Amino acid sequence: MDDLELNTNLSDDREMKKHYQRFAKQLSDWYCKGKMPELASQDTRFTLELQKQKLRSLGLDMQIQFRKPEVSDGGVAAISYSDSVFVNHIIGAKKHVTTNIRNSQNEIYSSDEEGGLTVVMQNPKKGGIPSADTAICCPNCGSPSTLGKLGSGCEFCNTKILMDELYPKVMHIFIDKRGKVLYDTKQIRKYIVSCAIILLPIVVIAEILKNARIEADSAAHWGSYVSAVLAAAVLSTMFGAGAWFIANTIESFKQMWKGARGGSKMARSLIFCHKMHMLDPTFSTEYFRDKSMSLLKFMLYSKDPQELTICRCDRPLPERLREIVDITYRNSGVDKYSIRDGVCNVSLTFYTDSLHYRSGKVLCRSDKIRMSLRKAIKKPTDLAFSVMAVACPSCGASFDVSKVKNCPFCGNTYPLEENEWVVTDIRN
Repeated sequence: MDDLELNTNLSDDREMKKHYQRFAKQLSDWYCKGKMPELASQDTRFTLELQKQKLRSLGLDMQIQFRKPEVSDGGVAAISYSDSVFVNHIIGAKKHVTTNIRNSQNEIYSSDEEGGLTVVMQNPKKGGIPSADTAICCPNCGSPSTLGKLGSGCEFCNTKILMDELYPKVMHIFIDKRGKVLYDTKQIRKYIVSCAIILLPIVVIAEILKNARIEADSAAHWGSYVSAVLAAAVLSTMFGAGAWFIANTIESFKQMWKGARGGSKMARSLIFCHKMHMLDPTFSTEYFRDKSMSLLKFMLYSKDPQELTICRCDRPLPERLREIVDITYRNSGVDKYSIRDGVCNVSLTFYTDSLHYRSGKVLCRSDKIRMSLRKAIKKPTDLAFSVMAVACPSCGASFDVSKVKNCPFCGNTYPLEENEWVVTDIRN
């Protein structure tokens, strides 16, 4: 669908895996210590900032840590492919994910689950790195500068910025929380003990009542009690193992269902991407997926989505969606789309597992979120430099349009819809 080529450079993949491990540590440091990940893109940084601001406005603090999984499957896996400007890497590994949310007094939510961390990382092709005089805002303070100046440090905030802080960039984060390990044989004992606690008193009491009606010597009574206990042990083992298997089977079906949500929209999504690629040869399915996910998080995590430059919605965010403080992406798909007079309108549905903050409690909910986007497609998509880099039509400068309405170099208003996707509606 996209004009992509697989990257077979194994040394490059090994380097990206090292960056992945660095980023996993940086992401934990962000949630636990407030230190922004150096490898995060502007979109990713903005998402993390918005989420933390929303949590603080609610009087909450959320910490997420990633550790080695209880059951390893061979370490980090990576797939690489290239578009016209970048080499893109999808890198992931199983992780043990611990999440804790506190208010000013107590811990109100805690989870300790097996899952995974997957990132989409981007690196420029050789010869694709912008020149030193390319205009860009400082990734730390947002002040206008150039790549050359930032190489020696930001003159406004004195932050030392190296080129490896600009590249590679983590464009998107997928934190997967799958719950308990399926078919963990260590859990069988718990099920057997639970069944024994239930069955043993019942069997013993039944035996006492039976012996009370039968005249027999004490030795015979004790023999019947021993037989009853042995029978209870056998039944506990059988029922416990069976209950363990049934519970894990139900859990596996639940996880399969979560991953399969939205599968019916796959054909329409492929048709949409193919149509867009026909109209715009630079259209990237991966770019569109990452961009739409970023826009969704912008809307959900912002204290006031109407103030965002990407928001063109006529109605406010529904109350149920305002409750969301964290989401786990499961799937998404295209509901419908239209392309008229060089403008594309597309409606998407996102399937997520979300944490809602309601009445002082954090609740786990599965959500189906519908979001509509719009963009002019009269000219090719600009994939150069980074996802959030835009070119001002007046002076050609690059800046973060998600935060800045007017170009910081010339002051002119940036025509966002002509260059980027904007949100026209969002509902549950």
